[in-house]
Amino acid sequence: MSQPFNIIAKLESIDGLLTVDEVAGMLGLSKFTVYRMAQRRQIPCFLLGGTRKFDPSTLIVWLCKKEPQLAVAARQLKLIA
Repeated sequence: MSQPFNIIAKLESIDGLLTVDEVAGMLGLSKFTVYRMAQRRQIPCFLLGGTRKFDPSTLIVWLCKKEPQLAVAARQLKLIA
């Protein structure tokens, strides 16, 4: 049986910063939506050389605050795995 997708585990495994394309793919959103959310400060990011970048650890904290059940699911998957 395949392992269920766990965005927290995916973010924990990433070294380095994420691009808009990568964040959009992980969240199942369009690039336009991610840009709009970033511009409105609805998702944590910063500008690096004029390009929006996302820190995986900051996204984990943001997701766990936004959706507390994600943190619970991530802990349960770690216990099972």
